[in-house]
Amino acid sequence: MGSHSAQLQTWFETPLGKRLLNEEAAILQQILPQLFGYHLLQIGSVGYGYLLESSRVRHRCVLSRSTNTICQPYSSVYAQADALPFAKDSFDVVVLPHVLEFNDNAHDILREVERILIPEGHLVILGFNPFSLWGMWRWFFTRRENAPWCGRFLSLLRIKDWLALLGFELKEQQSFFFALPFHNDRFRVYTTLLEKIGSRWAGNFGAVYLVVAKKRVTTLTPIKPKWLTQPTLVAEAIGTSFKENTK
Repeated sequence: MGSHSAQLQTWFETPLGKRLLNEEAAILQQILPQLFGYHLLQIGSVGYGYLLESSRVRHRCVLSRSTNTICQPYSSVYAQADALPFAKDSFDVVVLPHVLEFNDNAHDILREVERILIPEGHLVILGFNPFSLWGMWRWFFTRRENAPWCGRFLSLLRIKDWLALLGFELKEQQSFFFALPFHNDRFRVYTTLLEKIGSRWAGNFGAVYLVVAKKRVTTLTPIKPKWLTQPTLVAEAIGTSFKENTK
């Protein structure tokens, strides 16, 4: 889905895409400053590093599939998301902005993320919510050749199931952005009204969801050898008696 990812990046440069990008950056301003460490990785070039500006992590890296992507002042790496060129336990924070729904091997990507995250490291996911007005629009009213509708919107429940299988602990989840999926300014009045209603009464049905998960530390329980579990004789518990032979 490389072409679809490129379409998505272009869509984020439209007026509606920029509005969503700004709101995602505002949401991450509440999350990223609380996640500490030495190394942060964003997979995918959405926003060209703009989403990472609120992070306090000094070394920030953006991974993309295109060598034309420039995300200054951050480090740039060109690789496949399901074959990350990093050692195990090498990143403190990983951010996935709209990566999973535009790749056919989403679970493989999450497995790779689990591998490169340190124990107690954090994963932040942004995804389009299929159970929203945008999800309905994708199914019934629009052509799916163009971004963001060409993506495979993954449900929050599926994402949480995958994270649980990989040993992640869910720390936070929320949905946001209740604007109508139109570029036309004629609908701006309706969009503003819908955003006010949605943010107050439809908290689970925003166009985008955010998930924050922590990689759990697996503790190994030592198994005693079988011979150590056998009952032992206690000398004090054994009574003996004998008669002395005087002959």
